[in-house]
Amino acid sequence: MPNSKNADVRIKVIDRCLSDKNRKYSMAEMMELCNEELELHDFPPVSAMNTIRGDIEQIQRIYAPNADVESFREGRNIRYHYADLDFSIYRPLLKPEETAQLIQTLCLLKRFKGMPQFDWISEISDRLGASLKIDEVSTDEVVGFDENMDLEGLDHFTPLFNAISEKRTLCITYKSFRQNQKLEYVVYPYYLKQYNKRWFLIARNEGYETLTNYALDRIRGIKETDEPFQPADINFADYFDEMIGVSKDSNAEPTLVKLWVSPVSWPYVRTKPLHGTQKKVAEDASGAVITIEVYLNYELEQLILSFGENMEVLEPEWFREKIRMRIERGLERYGK
Repeated sequence: MPNSKNADVRIKVIDRCLSDKNRKYSMAEMMELCNEELELHDFPPVSAMNTIRGDIEQIQRIYAPNADVESFREGRNIRYHYADLDFSIYRPLLKPEETAQLIQTLCLLKRFKGMPQFDWISEISDRLGASLKIDEVSTDEVVGFDENMDLEGLDHFTPLFNAISEKRTLCITYKSFRQNQKLEYVVYPYYLKQYNKRWFLIARNEGYETLTNYALDRIRGIKETDEPFQPADINFADYFDEMIGVSKDSNAEPTLVKLWVSPVSWPYVRTKPLHGTQKKVAEDASGAVITIEVYLNYELEQLILSFGENMEVLEPEWFREKIRMRIERGLERYGK
């Protein structure tokens, strides 16, 4: 709502007036105090008493259904206050440790603040923070995420997110690293997946049965189309369960891969498995032998190569040969 922050300021002032134990306020006095606070926030002033009256009704209806607001006449003025002067909609009902946990949850939510058009998360966080008086305690974040907020294409995240949620067909303009020109595709968007600090759209092209991955940093434009949406009966949690990364050959099947891991890297691989299917086959002073059952793709190759001399493919033989050839080509670059 465009005026939600304006309303938040007014309601905070009115709540303070209604819970004041030293004096009672008339509607006009509350409107004057609201306008003083609104001016400090560079918001337009309230010109109608009905706005304040509506705010009081909203406090009772939405924020505090059990809070009675009493009124009494004093001369020409009608003054208002909570029946229970110890009540406030901003008084936290949580224990200190629960408040601390919620503070950090808000900080985690704000991870999405950098994503275009996701300002509503920041707005909700600010409103919750105000209602719990979080501004009075430390809100230093204690969790850091390995993400790239400067990644190209993040401005496509919200339009794609909305299209997936609303089941709308799109026409995207895409330029892959292997193409010199931009191409247009009519797609049915299904899922957004993050891998290795990049975001990918998982979609199906019009006229095809298989899924395609589109890196958001390679999308050059998004347009809506009148084409009817074609749903997909796919559980994407299961879809990605048997792979590393986002690439999947529709005609392939998961393959059992046997790997040797050096004593140097084994503690890391043991505590941070390469994949959920990882199993230890053998272990001695020379290292460990493990297996994983996954789709063989480029991301798996990159992961294995990242271990350098501390990992070796044992089986299948053809995959071992493929990794060996990639290592040899790398050595050629260094004149070996």
